[in-house]
Amino acid sequence: MRALPNYGLIYARRFERVYPELARRNRVALVPFLLEGVAGRESLNQADMLHPTAAGQRRVAETVWPVLERVLKSEK
Repeated sequence: MRALPNYGLIYARRFERVYPELARRNRVALVPFLLEGVAGRESLNQADMLHPTAAGQRRVAETVWPVLERVLKSEK
């Protein structure tokens, strides 16, 4: 995930480094940004601009699937 910009640039940069570092340390797959292509797009979010619409959820699935597919294939 990414921090909201109102938390400030320094916080946002530190926050964004947490998940990649945890994934590296724990040797797990990482979806870099779950809401890639959805966050901030009015047409893909509900009125609160935080929760994806059905179309936004499809976009989230398209973002997650390549990573999940690799994980599933490596488990065989």
